[in-house]
Amino acid sequence: MNRQELKFDAKEKMRQAAVNPYVVTIIMGVIIVIMSVVQVVLNVWGELISSGTAVSGGEFSTYVVSSIVFFVVYLLISTILQFGYSSYCLKVANRDSSMSYGDLFSSLKYLLKAIGLTLMISIFVMLWCLLLIIPGIIAAYRYSQAIFIMVENPDKGVMQCIRESKEMMAGHKMEYFILEISFFFWMLLGSVTCGLAYIYVYPYMTVTFANYYNRLKPVSVVYEDAGTTY
Repeated sequence: MNRQELKFDAKEKMRQAAVNPYVVTIIMGVIIVIMSVVQVVLNVWGELISSGTAVSGGEFSTYVVSSIVFFVVYLLISTILQFGYSSYCLKVANRDSSMSYGDLFSSLKYLLKAIGLTLMISIFVMLWCLLLIIPGIIAAYRYSQAIFIMVENPDKGVMQCIRESKEMMAGHKMEYFILEISFFFWMLLGSVTCGLAYIYVYPYMTVTFANYYNRLKPVSVVYEDAGTTY
């Protein structure tokens, strides 16, 4: 699969998108920054409590409850944004005129499935990592298309998305790895600009990956059986 063609096509589709990909990325970035600020505040609060500087009455209990609530909220929002952004970028890749800023939150309709898919992928990758790091990395690539499969087909179950991703990526893991590596300097640029370059880099990468997913679909073999895949 021609990487340059995938990337050029992504840039063209971003330019023609009915909903500006940079604005969508900024909206997502602002939400992430807000969550990061809350995390920093909680960390500072925890350090003050640990040092005995700010312990009074039920403050420790309040801190614990606040941390747990934040963790749950963070998990929910992160999942919503990850799947929502993938949904939006897939629409850009498909030149889907129905795209909107609301796509960023579209996974609210199947949030439990999205959380389930995220957890199952994490568990499978972690299990493979117990053997060695390399099998864990291979597993991560094996399930790399599962999110695109779910956002395109929300009615599909968690295990079905995982199975289909495994079949789609058979013989393509190294190809996908090279595609990811080709964005290394773009990611480096994002880091040295304190994240500002990500406003361009992140949609560029994700639409390219969506293009890759679309190219992979016609040659994939999809199994509908109920067997479990690891």
